[in-house]
Amino acid sequence: MHPLLGRLAGLIVYLALWLALGLAASLGLAVRGGWPWSSALVSAVPLCVAYGVVCLAAWYVCRAFPVLGAGTVGRVLLAHAAAAGLTSTVWVTLAQWWATLVGGVADWPRDATLLLFAGGVLLFLLSSALHYVFLALEAQEAARRQALESAVLAREAELRALRAQVNPHFLFNSLHSIGALAGSRPAAAREMAIALGEFLRHSVQLGGRRAVTLQEEIDLMARYLSIEQVRFGDRLQVQIDVEPAAGTSCVPPLLLQPLVENAIKHGVAGLLEAGEVSIAARHDGRRCHVTVVNAFDPEAQPRVGTGTGVRNVRDRLATYYGSTATFEARADGDRFTVTMTYPCDEAASRPEETCP
Repeated sequence: MHPLLGRLAGLIVYLALWLALGLAASLGLAVRGGWPWSSALVSAVPLCVAYGVVCLAAWYVCRAFPVLGAGTVGRVLLAHAAAAGLTSTVWVTLAQWWATLVGGVADWPRDATLLLFAGGVLLFLLSSALHYVFLALEAQEAARRQALESAVLAREAELRALRAQVNPHFLFNSLHSIGALAGSRPAAAREMAIALGEFLRHSVQLGGRRAVTLQEEIDLMARYLSIEQVRFGDRLQVQIDVEPAAGTSCVPPLLLQPLVENAIKHGVAGLLEAGEVSIAARHDGRRCHVTVVNAFDPEAQPRVGTGTGVRNVRDRLATYYGSTATFEARADGDRFTVTMTYPCDEAASRPEETCP
């Protein structure tokens, strides 16, 4: 179906242009041809509007013979020339009949016939040219929309791939912790295994979503830290401070998991005394600032790591927010700090809103 037939406003504008052309033709017939005004209007206006409807057929010809398609230029020109000649012939015949019927013009001049035929051909070809422009714009919009959809699908696929790396990563570390307790403290290992099962159930629920609120993410991290407190006892101290406005912002699920793991593995686990892991989130009106700080022993032998956790967080943050997000990790004395900033969506900052 022709696009204009599904757009009432566009169809009205299109027919209004042909109506204006009919009024101009009526003026010519009245002034130069000496026709009565009533006869000129009744003869020219309906014919022009009717031919405007006929010229909509140029769209189908343009679709059947695209300029950049498989057909040659000669075939395209021949098709439009044939269509223009046919429609113009029908128009001239209809015009002669209509002028005789309503205008009382019995003697139709030969010059008028040739002029009307030539005008019909030119108008049809002009309509074809405009339809080619319309089809080109339509194809450009379709290509832009397809590119946007492809970019969104690629982004979603990248997010899923990055998220998939998280589950084996933290599960390996958690099972390693349970294994370390199994020999010396079996009751604590059993308690930790039960808590880990509950943690995994909640992490699967959140992990299946595209995004979660920061508060949901931090609540999940609190569960994880409570598991680790079974292992470390009083050696692990936890401090969580989240502003409500920051807690309702949206982040990828399990974003903080690798950072909290590293805070335990490379920080508290290497201390002889008690060490603290703190999570804080602030909202400055436009951006959210999230920090994860842990104590560590700067003189201890660094534990070997692959860097997968930090790299995963950095990549997921960049994929989700693009260049508007920042990620920084630095050691200062006996404190290791990771700071993330990202734009706080106003819609997501309202308590009644939830992330998709």
